[in-house]
Amino acid sequence: MPPKAAPQAKPVGKSTGQSTSLNKPKAELDTSKQSTQSKSSKRKDHPQQDTRSRNPGKRSDSDTRDTKRVKIHDVRSIASQKSHAALKDGELNVQSFVGSLSFEINALDESMRRTRTSQTSRAFQRVPFTMRRRAAAHNHKKVPVRLRKRAMREMAEDNTPTVSSRTRTPKTTRARLRAETAKKLELLAKRKKLRKLKASGADEETVSIRAARPKIRRNALNDPSITARKFRKRQISKTWLPTHLWHAKRARMTPPTQPLWRFAVPLTPTQKVYRPTHRIQWEKGAMAWDMSYISTIGLSGPQNSVQNVLKSLGLTQEALWNDKARRWRSGSMHWSGMLSRKLKDDTHIIGPATIIWNPEKNEEDANQRKQFRQLYIRIHPSAFLETFNELLRLAKMQNPRAYVEDLRFEIGSIDITGPDSTEALLGVLRPYFSKPESKEPHASKLESLAGLKDPGALPLGSLLAFSIIDPRLRYPPRQVALPKKDDQNAQIALLGIISALRKEECAKPHQLFDRDARFKASRLPSQRSLNRRRGKSAPGTALEPTMVDPPIPIMLLATRHSVDSQSSGTWTLMLPWKCVLPVWYSLMHYPLSTGGNPWFGGVDEIRHVTFERGLPWFPGDFPGTDAGKTWELEERKVRQKSWDKMPKGKRVNWESLDLGAGRKGEVGIGWSCDYETLLGINKTNDPDEMEVDGKDGCGQSKADSQNEKHAFKNPLESVAQLPKSVFATYQSPTSEPPPLTSLMTAQIIILGRGVPTTCARVYRLPGAQPATISSQAEVPATDPQLKVEGKLPPNLREQWLARKPSKKNGPKKVAVKSDMDMEIRQQLLAQQLIGPPSQFPPPSPNSESINGHPLCPDEEDLIGFVTTGSFNLRDGRGEAIASLSATKALEELRRYKNQTDPAARLCVVRNAGQNVGWLAKWELI
Repeated sequence: MPPKAAPQAKPVGKSTGQSTSLNKPKAELDTSKQSTQSKSSKRKDHPQQDTRSRNPGKRSDSDTRDTKRVKIHDVRSIASQKSHAALKDGELNVQSFVGSLSFEINALDESMRRTRTSQTSRAFQRVPFTMRRRAAAHNHKKVPVRLRKRAMREMAEDNTPTVSSRTRTPKTTRARLRAETAKKLELLAKRKKLRKLKASGADEETVSIRAARPKIRRNALNDPSITARKFRKRQISKTWLPTHLWHAKRARMTPPTQPLWRFAVPLTPTQKVYRPTHRIQWEKGAMAWDMSYISTIGLSGPQNSVQNVLKSLGLTQEALWNDKARRWRSGSMHWSGMLSRKLKDDTHIIGPATIIWNPEKNEEDANQRKQFRQLYIRIHPSAFLETFNELLRLAKMQNPRAYVEDLRFEIGSIDITGPDSTEALLGVLRPYFSKPESKEPHASKLESLAGLKDPGALPLGSLLAFSIIDPRLRYPPRQVALPKKDDQNAQIALLGIISALRKEECAKPHQLFDRDARFKASRLPSQRSLNRRRGKSAPGTALEPTMVDPPIPIMLLATRHSVDSQSSGTWTLMLPWKCVLPVWYSLMHYPLSTGGNPWFGGVDEIRHVTFERGLPWFPGDFPGTDAGKTWELEERKVRQKSWDKMPKGKRVNWESLDLGAGRKGEVGIGWSCDYETLLGINKTNDPDEMEVDGKDGCGQSKADSQNEKHAFKNPLESVAQLPKSVFATYQSPTSEPPPLTSLMTAQIIILGRGVPTTCARVYRLPGAQPATISSQAEVPATDPQLKVEGKLPPNLREQWLARKPSKKNGPKKVAVKSDMDMEIRQQLLAQQLIGPPSQFPPPSPNSESINGHPLCPDEEDLIGFVTTGSFNLRDGRGEAIASLSATKALEELRRYKNQTDPAARLCVVRNAGQNVGWLAKWELI
């Protein structure tokens, strides 16, 4: 298909002087062909340029584009000849007719040949972007097998230089000296290593000692696992994940001097994964995360003591301790919810956590040991210290006493989500058994879930615990057999298996709770020994587990995110810390049935997935918790630092921001969610806790030093997080008001255009202005509605309500079409002329509206800030997660007794540094 710049062919019979090869006799074709070749040659004359241009030797982009279009058109043009030339006086000249056809066939063949030779895409550009490399053009082995012959042919035609670093010889003197020095250093290193071996007595007979089992201290923090000596200095102030070296080559990591939650965590892959992350969640594929930084805390002791500790952590619901939660207390399922700790007069939220009980062996043994129970608490690392200290305090208060263990570096985890997540786990997790009869029941149940697309379809809190073999024995992983999509019998059988999981009871304890089993699983054979065993067998033969290969205990947790969400659930794989890397390698290389391999993500992808599900992300969207306060203060520093780096001419001037109606300046600090301004924390603080200006005199007294300590105090210390369940108790008219410094989490949906961003301001609609009642009997003829400078328009509320979209009353746009007759045009003109006259004198700019947008409400109507905001690809609109003042949110709910009121829960969202707001609706989460 020729490009748009190509000349169009004219009707037959007319003169075509501009056409290069169409509708010309054969005698004139040769000359036109030669002129075409001369015009489309690679070396063209320099185009005529204006002598007044600054760079006369540099061609503009438009000239280069036009030249390229002409070249492509010349290459793809097919010469033709008039077929009617063979017709003379109604007779057909067969010889001329056949000659014209042969000419056109030869021209078509020539055009195809030229198109093939002048193709713009090479073999290295035909591969997916995930396989492209910057240096791929110099090595044909870096493309798939199906494209290697083409790549070799292209390299031979273009004479592409290929250099092998192993066989090349140094060309310069400096390169030769470096090569000789490298050889000498290699010899010195070998001699030094031999001397150390002789000095240590390695040649003599020695006794091999097995590695000692790491000690796990009770009621105290444990040290990280010992790593290789060469990597030990890099982990002084942080800890590497088991897959750190794998991620460091493929993802952007946290800076070495700025670890995240005391770990070196991958932030996002180096490849573009924003849209693939969205597709994986809603269409096909799978994405995995190394979540080994999630902290695991072990709690053990008598059952009554353990239950009392859990009740003190906020698990006071009656449904958790009656017969309905018997399966949870027996270890057949897991529980996820919010943990809290009691203060003097209030309850403080810690964060979301998952609790897993270890099943009892049997009733007789339980009575002998006085019902000694174990459980795991999985919590975010930002809230680990707070939870661990609270558990220690509560465990010491119990009699008989319970014990707390720090298992952060004992148990790792992998999260995988997507429609193909179950398939990937089935291909990697092979059950460990010596005989088919000894296969664990949970392993058989996982294999029976083949074809499951959504882990969230399983019963709430589903849990599977069994042992697997080393995934390296079956490397590379192979596809598992899945039932066909149109197989109704398989779908019915799958539904029966899912329903049977609701009644299942665990008969024996989980091996992951056994310390000896975890230690044996961490002593996996080396990769060298596995390669040696694989070399003795036939190629492609999978290795069978032997006595040297220990079983790896695992637990699979199926998580359902929300009831209304249509996204797929998540599998959480818990296993020993040192067994994460072998499983990760096989998982990343598993070939999915839908094509490709599972993707991997970082912290940014977790936030993206959580946002599209309409859920808050911990700790960023929970500023009322200790972890959320720390996150907010750190983000303030980052945003302020980036704002300071920008030039003054390009950054936002917060003081001169025009909000309309004479209002100048941003509400609060522009680069932060200023909860101090929202909740009035600075006004309610004690006078002794006021900040001190450090620029005063050099000498400081004791009182000044004490005040300085208060100045560096956390400004968000008094802010509290209020869960939705607790907030519901305040909605009754007779209940007490919530604390003034409490926050609520809400989801905001933009009703029209606009995309909210972090730190956006959330306003409620201004109240209706009371109607003025005149004492005069007569009615005034006019109502001028004089505008007072510095005040908002009295009909501002009606302006915002008018912008609410409605299916019945949509906006009516008057469009003047080109095919309208004169009568309709006159009617439209008459409507414009008869309309109300414009105000005179005209209002000052931004006094009543900002470019047609209503003004934003005043600071007194501020109810919250956006903590996470972006464009939701699932819904195709702007959405956000915001933190609202609980007091003002309750006022809004009580303001509208009927929740079906069109103005109920409406708000105005304005991005920081902008003066235009967008109408939205908020819902509590």
